[in-house]
Amino acid sequence: MSSDDVDSVVVSTAVGDVHVVVDGDVGADVVVACIHGLPGSARDFLHLGRALQKRGACAVRFDLPGFGRSPPSTSLLLQPLQRAAVIAAVMQRLGHARYAVVGHSFGGTAALATAASVEAVSALALISSMGVTRHHGLTIPHEITRHLAGLRDVPLVGARLAAPVLNVVRRTTGRLGIRGERAFLDDEVVEQMQLMGGIDFADLRGFARRVRVPALVMSAEDDRIIERAVPFMLAAALSSSSSPLVSHHHRATGGHFLQKRAAAAIADWLLIAA
Repeated sequence: MSSDDVDSVVVSTAVGDVHVVVDGDVGADVVVACIHGLPGSARDFLHLGRALQKRGACAVRFDLPGFGRSPPSTSLLLQPLQRAAVIAAVMQRLGHARYAVVGHSFGGTAALATAASVEAVSALALISSMGVTRHHGLTIPHEITRHLAGLRDVPLVGARLAAPVLNVVRRTTGRLGIRGERAFLDDEVVEQMQLMGGIDFADLRGFARRVRVPALVMSAEDDRIIERAVPFMLAAALSSSSSPLVSHHHRATGGHFLQKRAAAAIADWLLIAA
């Protein structure tokens, strides 16, 4: 184990090939699995992890395969249920029989799938999350990005054909304020676009209908990636399930990274709901 940040009381460890950062006491009554977006890493939940730790809870911040300090999986985990299986396996290895799950942005798809398919989940929070319908952050249709790797493999002309798509992706993510800790290589951008291309909104609607635990949707009016209608439709889809409580907190400001700007409010909800 090694420290994650010099000014925080956390430990960082690997469970199998998946790297996680743990804030707080692993024996706490409330444990929360935090699932980052695309691109992203455990660092995206630094503020929420500290807020949970301050309240006596435990946060397990994931680097999903291929992100942060986790090496890529032997196969690209295109489906939310595949990522949900990784989350459940890691939490089981850590000894957590009951836990809440939080997903930010694209990570909301895996969090939603986990809550719908894993009995150990006690509560679900979807923060600035993708919903059950397309949003304007998907500038390039995800049906096209799904095949980007194959386009690059076309003999002689593949790289030339794919280059304009990669450039559009880079310009779009930069304009929206989505950045990694360093510039992404072409192969990494292609993998991210393939993951985005693995989205099936019908599947996400089905997951929402199967959620049986308290659920929170948190969104902001000034989010430049997820427009206003998306979280409202997501909250409505969750309300049509057998979830005992669905809360939708829509803020005037806060942008796309509410797990940072509204960390205290999210932590307070999790302590009650989980």
